[in-house]
Amino acid sequence: MRSASRYAIVFAGLCLAIIVCSAAPVLSAADAVTVTGMSFYEKGREAIAREKAMDDAKRQAIEQALGTQVTSQTVVENFEVTRDQVMSHSAGYLRDMEILKEGPTDLGTYEVTLRAHVEIGALVADMDRFRKVLGWQKNPRVAVTLAPGMLPEVVPAARKASQRLIRQLSADGFQVFTPAGDKTPTMGLLVVLSLEVSSSRSDYQGMTLELHEVSLAAAIERPGTGEVLATSSAVKSLPGVNRLAVLDKGAGECVTAVWQDLRRQLARLWEQELYSERRIDLVVHNVRDHAQAAEMGAVLTSDVSSVADVQLLSFSGTTAAFGVRYKGWPEHLANELQMAHFKNRYFNNTLESVEGNKLTIRIESNHSGG
Repeated sequence: MRSASRYAIVFAGLCLAIIVCSAAPVLSAADAVTVTGMSFYEKGREAIAREKAMDDAKRQAIEQALGTQVTSQTVVENFEVTRDQVMSHSAGYLRDMEILKEGPTDLGTYEVTLRAHVEIGALVADMDRFRKVLGWQKNPRVAVTLAPGMLPEVVPAARKASQRLIRQLSADGFQVFTPAGDKTPTMGLLVVLSLEVSSSRSDYQGMTLELHEVSLAAAIERPGTGEVLATSSAVKSLPGVNRLAVLDKGAGECVTAVWQDLRRQLARLWEQELYSERRIDLVVHNVRDHAQAAEMGAVLTSDVSSVADVQLLSFSGTTAAFGVRYKGWPEHLANELQMAHFKNRYFNNTLESVEGNKLTIRIESNHSGG
């Protein structure tokens, strides 16, 4: 599907098996690396050259740590893009950076030699998160539920129909999730099934004929808002004296009848939803003051991918409320805020809840980085 390939390019596609190299010296998070970054420069542009040399040194530090501690055993796709994603946030994995030497050289380059500790644990955790995000996007994510208010006699047949639909979705590459308890999924697409049956009798040449009309409707909804994005339905008329047996058979035939249309609509809507911009209400607890809240808004805008705009809506006590225009689901945003490079560089936070398009986090230590 196009959504899989497009998102794989954005978020990358790397499946890593982490091993400790037995032959090479092991680099722990407490050990330091020393590297030299370089950039060509012209007179009068030393500041730009220095910045580029610093970036080069940071990237080399990450490369050295990866080469010593982490071995890529299985590359699924787009390794270079994934590597670039990690490199683009290199500062978030380095601490205690110390510049040992810097300045122009006779070769027309500007060099910066620095010593820094590499947070291997954070680096590996973020690799796992990249893989998790890729897994979300590679296969459409769907949950199937039953519509409330159905007559008790049709519920067993509706459950069988939902299981049949789940098997077909899974076989076709969809990730299917079962809602836990009364909780409604907040990411992906929700297929809500409703089933009805009506029966009639007629006499023909001294025989009583029973005809049952079974109708199944599948509504594709946006989780969290309940907005119906598309529907698909089918009706089957079947004779029989055993109403429940006919109901089971009719529900199964209806699933078969709606499958192709439902699959097509799910695939189309998945791509639209994946890249559509939505409003997310972000609530942050334990914010020090209004100035820190404003700083957080600026950080979210500049350093979180797919954020189009952030507005600070209110600040009261230690709670800030933001309106975020974001291309993705709230779970995507939550995952990005949990990335180690973000938490190390800006503010450490824990996820409290995701309810519909409302995301609530708490700053663990009442400070913001820089």
